[in-house]
Amino acid sequence: MKLDFEYDGRRYEGWTEADAVRSGVPANVIAGANLNAHRGAVSAECRRRIYDAASAEAQMNMATAAALTSAKAESDRTDDDKTVLDGVHLALAWVADMRAAFEALAADPDADFMSDAAWPALPPEIPPLIERF
Repeated sequence: MKLDFEYDGRRYEGWTEADAVRSGVPANVIAGANLNAHRGAVSAECRRRIYDAASAEAQMNMATAAALTSAKAESDRTDDDKTVLDGVHLALAWVADMRAAFEALAADPDADFMSDAAWPALPPEIPPLIERF
């Protein structure tokens, strides 16, 4: 893993841990760089999993549909409108769960964040909704 860090008033990028140790970089600076690198990798994995479920375009279209539906009086909403709103709320709850998992996984340098078991499962109701958008 390549490390980026600041030490002694200078910025270092793309160093290996071994190179940093040989150069006399303190252990706490190396540990912080490792944690930052781990956090970045976990963040990228979280983002990948969310975008694998729903593209940016699908997410924007879902948000627009939810906004338009929310603007209607509740009595004017169709069953389909209610299905969309319920689905969007469920999808947003899943994203919140993913973000919480990110925080926990990022804080644990030994976490197997590449394992499917480490992340919340996508509720089965969400893919059919995403396919509409």
